[in-house]
Amino acid sequence: MFKIEKLRKTANMKSKESETIEFKKSTSELKETVIAIAAILNKHGKGKVYFGIKNDGSIIGHDIGANTVREISQAVTDNIEPRSFPKITVQKIRGKACACGYAVPRSGA
Repeated sequence: MFKIEKLRKTANMKSKESETIEFKKSTSELKETVIAIAAILNKHGKGKVYFGIKNDGSIIGHDIGANTVREISQAVTDNIEPRSFPKITVQKIRGKACACGYAVPRSGA
């Protein structure tokens, strides 16, 4: 799995999406995000989704507030069974704000 340090050092996100890492340009793609997270959890049990990064790895940033974090978390929690409670963090990558969601199934599920 890619580490955040690698993402910060990469000039134009030479890393790519993978079976456990998904890039989304904004939360307007929340429906697609939930589908991707469900697939990641079904196959690998954990994964990450970054908002503010295009599919090609270009970092565009995202305006992120408390409602954004809540919106991402609620979409995942409400639409995936067994329930998954993602940890959402806001990070600066190449000087631009991005949201990162770490999705893991609830323990014991």
